[in-house]
Amino acid sequence: MTQAAAASAAGISIPTLRNLEQGKGSIGSLSRALPCLQLRWSWFHDINAGPDLARRRRMRGLSQRALAEKVGCSRPTIIALERDLTGRVETLLRVLLALGIRQALRPEPAARRPGLVPATNDAARDLVMTQPDLAAWIITHFADRMSGHVLDPARGAGAFYDQFPDHVERSWCELALDRDFLACSDPVDWIMTNPPWSKIRSFTRHAMTISEHIVWLVPIVNITTKARLRDLAEHGYGIAELVLLDTPRDWPQSGFQLVAAHLRRGYTGDWRVSRLEI
Repeated sequence: MTQAAAASAAGISIPTLRNLEQGKGSIGSLSRALPCLQLRWSWFHDINAGPDLARRRRMRGLSQRALAEKVGCSRPTIIALERDLTGRVETLLRVLLALGIRQALRPEPAARRPGLVPATNDAARDLVMTQPDLAAWIITHFADRMSGHVLDPARGAGAFYDQFPDHVERSWCELALDRDFLACSDPVDWIMTNPPWSKIRSFTRHAMTISEHIVWLVPIVNITTKARLRDLAEHGYGIAELVLLDTPRDWPQSGFQLVAAHLRRGYTGDWRVSRLEI
């Protein structure tokens, strides 16, 4: 993988990646790059990597102040590292060495070279907000076909929900606000959103039980695998249209075409493919 490809996939700049390769820069930038490089932290594989540093420090009988003096930083710096792994890569490396951890990173155990199928989606990368102008273009493309009740099952910041046409009734779900779409059973006419990509199969299966039309903003491969096509056929659905879109620059760059996929109950015709020029 070239530096340009790795930086693009991680959503960081090439200079930022070069700094990381020299052991410099922010831990946040490094965390974004790790999944693209099929790497993980060597000492812990979870969101609790910071608190686990605190556990290791206590096992060595060190206070936060003592560790800070040992590595040449301030106590607030240690507090930030142990809270949520916030800080500089250089400091983290010194802290790991002081705690007896000589290797900061290691390969993912199941890492494989990418093939022609999508990798398993990571729920931690699901929080990718849709730009309002992108949502507006998609809504405009389908607006003259939309009628009745429209549901946004993953409202987020409201990019889709807030811009649904005035002539439709609208409602929303959002797991972070205790409205779980997968627990929703009220029938609607349309469902439209940028769904969490790690849950695309469960979202699609459930959506097909309550709606006539579904529009997902997803990489094309997430909706056209054999398993996804089999799910559609079993529920009496077909792909009515694939609207090709450019992937926003600040989104994860998977290399697969981004689309607004229109799934329709009872549709058995050919797939219509169009391009949305923004």
